[in-house]
Amino acid sequence: MPLLDIGYRGWHGERTARWTRSLVLASTGIHLIWQGVWIKRVLMFAVIPCLIAGVLVAVMEQTVEQGGLARAAQQMEKTRDGKQMGSQLGINWGKMAKDPEQARHYAWAFILYSLFRYPQAFGMIVVVGLVAPRLISYDLRSRGYLLYLSRPLTPGEYIFGKALVLYFLLFMISALPALMIYITGLVLTPDSTAFFQTWDLPLRILLATTVLMIPTTAVALAFSSVTQESRFAGFAWFALWVLGAVVYRVLWFASNFNVQTGRGGRRGEVFEGMQNWSVLKLFSPYETLGYMQQQVFGLTSSEENVWSPWVVALIVSVLGYGVAYWRVSRVLKA
Repeated sequence: MPLLDIGYRGWHGERTARWTRSLVLASTGIHLIWQGVWIKRVLMFAVIPCLIAGVLVAVMEQTVEQGGLARAAQQMEKTRDGKQMGSQLGINWGKMAKDPEQARHYAWAFILYSLFRYPQAFGMIVVVGLVAPRLISYDLRSRGYLLYLSRPLTPGEYIFGKALVLYFLLFMISALPALMIYITGLVLTPDSTAFFQTWDLPLRILLATTVLMIPTTAVALAFSSVTQESRFAGFAWFALWVLGAVVYRVLWFASNFNVQTGRGGRRGEVFEGMQNWSVLKLFSPYETLGYMQQQVFGLTSSEENVWSPWVVALIVSVLGYGVAYWRVSRVLKA
């Protein structure tokens, strides 16, 4: 019998659970990406800052045991720069000098936040910019989505499966090294009560990773879904971060210049009001996510209670996933 006479046949065998279908799509994507040599090299370079952070934790623990951290906190409390730094980070130097438990918690939180803020954030931008553009755009160009969606797989499950690929990579870059550093700190410290003083840090690490994962993945999938050329999606991804950083720095410099020199008349008053981070940093995704993670680790000033970045991140996430879902559903109906 010719192959063309067979046609499609209904599947009467056993089906997997619906909640596991996206996992099959994700595992396939991860397997294909893991075959590349470059992703292993990027992850290898991402380990280097983690080793440095682990050394800092070890040195800090020795400093705590010898009373050096308490003396440093007393010195910071006396200096003007130390007071400004404590106000910005919400650190009470006097209390840290008298309370070693709080000193350890703040020190560990600051080291882990710095890991998220700088090396892991830049690693995230590079990895997502190299992986995400091909996730949907390549399927749209090659019509590979027809193979996926010919199975009992909805567009929402398809999008979620693609998002899981990025979730896995971001977890490997951010959460896993931070958790390993935390465990290393517990092993190296001679104080048996260190766990009870820092038990909330693993939860903060997971929350900070979630803050990083959800909006960035939404934007990356939205870019990948609106074009069939992955290079356009990659260019849009990197342009978003570069232009956001440039606009923020220009506005920050202009605001500080006008406020400090007293120039600009009414414009000086406007720029002075714009020094509030909620006005300036929202122009930069990097600064916005950094401030949210700073809040998660409890390093913001106790007088600050800014919720606008969370609202913006929620709106961006909903729009990003919505655009990707709309695009895939529209292609299926065409």
